[in-house]
Amino acid sequence: MSANRNKQKQQNQQLHSSLDYAEQIREARERQKAFYLKVSDFLLDLAKLVFGGIILTGIIDLNLNKVWLFSVGAIVAAALASWGFNIYKRGMKIK
Repeated sequence: MSANRNKQKQQNQQLHSSLDYAEQIREARERQKAFYLKVSDFLLDLAKLVFGGIILTGIIDLNLNKVWLFSVGAIVAAALASWGFNIYKRGMKIK
């Protein structure tokens, strides 16, 4: 009788340890997903700020080459936005 009880205790301990391990993995994935989503929000906000800076700088009459300003600014804003969307997709794939 006590052999069966000891065997059940061992099985219960193994089950609890595997459940604890699964919980740790789930929490790590949630932290990673939250991190990816925060980083993507930051990059998308930077893209919006760069785009707004381009518009404001274009409105103000400064002695700048407008073609250079708009081309470099558009490339930087597009790169930041695409990077942000890619990280967002990667974060959403985490289950």
